[in-house]
Amino acid sequence: MPQFRYILIILISLSIVTHAISSYADEEIEDLIDLIEIESKIIAVIEGRKSISFDLRSEEKVIWNGSRGDLGAILTNIHFSVISVTSNAWRSLSLNLSESEKGSASLSPYLALLVTEDRAIGFDATSNRFIETQFSNHDELIAAEVDKYVAVVVTSNRAYGLASEASSFSEVRLRNKETIESVKVTASKATIRTSDRLLTFEAAGSTWNEHRF
Repeated sequence: MPQFRYILIILISLSIVTHAISSYADEEIEDLIDLIEIESKIIAVIEGRKSISFDLRSEEKVIWNGSRGDLGAILTNIHFSVISVTSNAWRSLSLNLSESEKGSASLSPYLALLVTEDRAIGFDATSNRFIETQFSNHDELIAAEVDKYVAVVVTSNRAYGLASEASSFSEVRLRNKETIESVKVTASKATIRTSDRLLTFEAAGSTWNEHRF
């Protein structure tokens, strides 16, 4: 009997660990939001059942829009607006003219990302809120990529990582004369190779790890 109990405990423990690992496994995700632009509004049709409209201002022009997985997003000359399958309204963040003109927007099934000259703005489908970080002075954008559960932004001075369900960007400072050689983003992990080290950011921990050469 004690031996059976010991085996049962091991099996339960393995099941918990396996579930934690598989929660970020690569699975097929259906696009649940359709965006329709009609005259002065954008209509989000969610799961084919309900529709929520976003009314554009008279001076507002759509620069980009897209939908993927649980999210739909719009970039205009004055707003970055996002909607998820669990929200009952569009969420909007005001932009200045230079941000909208030079900003780059992208989507994963669970994260929306807008990168401008001055800041990185993320939106998480789980918490339904914007998360942003300001760049330091004289930062130059090198790369910005997003996949299912992670987004990464690399500038000349820092690397920023954002994971689904995280409350903030996690950042790591680049050293003097350290150069970026490659950036790779998969469903739950970002990997940056520099001239000095390998930096990894994983969705499960929402922190940066390094391996020095």
